[in-house]
Amino acid sequence: MRGLHKILLIILFFSLSGTFGFGQEYTVFVEVSGIRSDTGLIRFALYDHKKQFPNDPVNDYVFEKTLMKEGILNVELNDIPPGIYVISVLDDEDGNGKMKFNLLRFPKEGYGFSNNIKPRLKHPPFNKCTFQISEGETRLKIEIQYFREKA
Repeated sequence: MRGLHKILLIILFFSLSGTFGFGQEYTVFVEVSGIRSDTGLIRFALYDHKKQFPNDPVNDYVFEKTLMKEGILNVELNDIPPGIYVISVLDDEDGNGKMKFNLLRFPKEGYGFSNNIKPRLKHPPFNKCTFQISEGETRLKIEIQYFREKA
C-alpha cells in the first residue's frame, strides 16, 4: 500500500506542476514612439528563432492608430510563452500589410526593432534584437525610424 501511496503522490505532483509554472504565458508591454501619421496600421511581428527572422514570424499583431496619443502607441502583446524573442514593428501607412519601398529599395514606411536597434541598409542581426520573457512584466520601448520620403 505504501508504494501505491508514493505513486499517487508523484502523479499528483506532476499533474499540479503542469498547472502551476509550466506552460505559463506572459504579456509584453510595448511603447512605440515617433509615429509620424495617424493613417494606416501598426504591425508587430514576433520571432522566437533566428531562422524565422525577418520573414516568418511565430505570431503577428495589428493595432489601429486610433489608440495612439501624440505619436506614441502603447500596446500589450498577450499569451506569449517564456523564451527569447525579437519584435519588429512596421508603420504600415498604406495598410497593405507589407513594407513599401522606393525605386532604390529604401523603405518608404517606418520600422523598428526590439532593443531599439537602428539598422542602416538591411534588417539587424537576430541576436542584437533579442530580449527574454521569463516572469513578471516585460516592457519594451521601440522608436519608429523613417527615411526621408513619405509613403
